[in-house]
Amino acid sequence: MDANQDARHVIEIRESPGKGLGTFAKTNIPRGTRILAESCLLKIKCDGDEEPSATAILQAFESLSPSQQKSYLELHTYACDLDKQILGKQTGQSWEELPEIHREVLSIYTANSFCSIYLLGSRFNHSCLPNTTHSYNPQLDMETFHTIQDISAGEELLITYMDGSNWVRSKRQEYLQKWGFECSCPVCEDTPEGRAKEEKRLIMSLLSDDLEDLLTLDTEESPEEALKLTQKLAAIQKSEGLVGRELCFSYYYAAKVNTRLGNARMALLWADKGLEVDRYCVGEDHPEYTTTLEAFTRLQVTLSKVSGFDDQMMKYLSNLGSVSDSLA
Repeated sequence: MDANQDARHVIEIRESPGKGLGTFAKTNIPRGTRILAESCLLKIKCDGDEEPSATAILQAFESLSPSQQKSYLELHTYACDLDKQILGKQTGQSWEELPEIHREVLSIYTANSFCSIYLLGSRFNHSCLPNTTHSYNPQLDMETFHTIQDISAGEELLITYMDGSNWVRSKRQEYLQKWGFECSCPVCEDTPEGRAKEEKRLIMSLLSDDLEDLLTLDTEESPEEALKLTQKLAAIQKSEGLVGRELCFSYYYAAKVNTRLGNARMALLWADKGLEVDRYCVGEDHPEYTTTLEAFTRLQVTLSKVSGFDDQMMKYLSNLGSVSDSLA
């Protein structure tokens, strides 16, 4: 994508205290701004959750042009002990026996990978309370980064490195050891505010566990109880500033539950709330958003003519989001 087609002109890469380089706003940036749409520097095909082998990473690096290799080698390096053990074993050597350039290439990949490596995207630091989100847009074949909060000039743009927004501090910190740092964001700091926010994370974690139990039991009372829990979860997410796709999936799940309960208008109301969050998270050109919006618009027309659900409406609402994502 041409630089004129995103808003990278309003951001800058500079030193972030205690974090190395970071991405900062040069001016005020409203929520929903696509600040970056970037093609990958290095791409490796990933099969599901399976990580690429050391050989695949090294071969992908060797296929880069000299200038691309130079850019790659300027990125942050880090590999935790487990990654070193796994990657070394895949090469048939211990980590210490690998050539220095190989250790550097592999360490850069483990520290910066979104499956692929993005030169500018790698400069976003982590927060458990992010103000920016990213997703792959297959229509563009690019990783896109959108603000999910209004950003003030001089503020750092932060993403989350994990899917578990409901995780408690101990679990978050254990996961972040993969990158070799201890998070000190407002949720993790040992202050009255941090402890209050951590308490909300614990509540969200318990709500998620209760939802999973209800899905397993699937009794006659389950849908009504699930709706109450989901509404509580979404309310806390929103009040705590967790307004990325985790909120979207909670809204979509509430729509699904209302479908089971036969509440057509409430189902579409929740779906509409989810669509709005999805719009500012992924952009109006994302295939998932455009497909959902088209179906939603048709169903609004249908609902204006009928009092309940027809087959088309049931199919649409049943396929919104995913239960596993909503409970992440």
